[in-house]
Amino acid sequence: MANQEKIKEVAVLKEKIAAAKNIIVTDHTSLTVEDMTVLRRDLRRANSELRVAKNTLFRIAAREAGKENLAGCFVGPTSLVLGYDDPAVPARIIFESNKKIEKPKVKAFILDNQILGVEDFKKIAQLPPREVVLAQLIGSIEGPIVNFIMTLEGVVRNFIGLVDALAEKNKK
Repeated sequence: MANQEKIKEVAVLKEKIAAAKNIIVTDHTSLTVEDMTVLRRDLRRANSELRVAKNTLFRIAAREAGKENLAGCFVGPTSLVLGYDDPAVPARIIFESNKKIEKPKVKAFILDNQILGVEDFKKIAQLPPREVVLAQLIGSIEGPIVNFIMTLEGVVRNFIGLVDALAEKNKK
């Protein structure tokens, strides 16, 4: 790769690393072209992407992006999964790929500029989707309110029944 091309690649990587909300450092060794294509397509749908470059370029871009703590992760064949939205979504995609074909191997998971281990990665990957968590939250808030309203309706219903019974009794 010519020097000018490397400078452009570092600039692109720097921009993407700086913009990423989470980064998954993986080892893509023995990942077939077909598997890589499927993985890239799934990640693209989740507003994430998979980048492969030389470790030296990754190190320079990470340093320039202010993420020096990543430098130790760039050993051996390395690819970055850059997530720009919900961190659980790309983690879930990589986790599912690992369950199916045991690739790519996760080296590190970076969230909020902190390097987390593989166990933390697995925990985040197994979180339910955001929509499910929100639905559960709404259900837990809504349940007591609905019960309270039903109790009030029961009191009103009983009161109306009592008034109707008194009205019937007074008619006779």
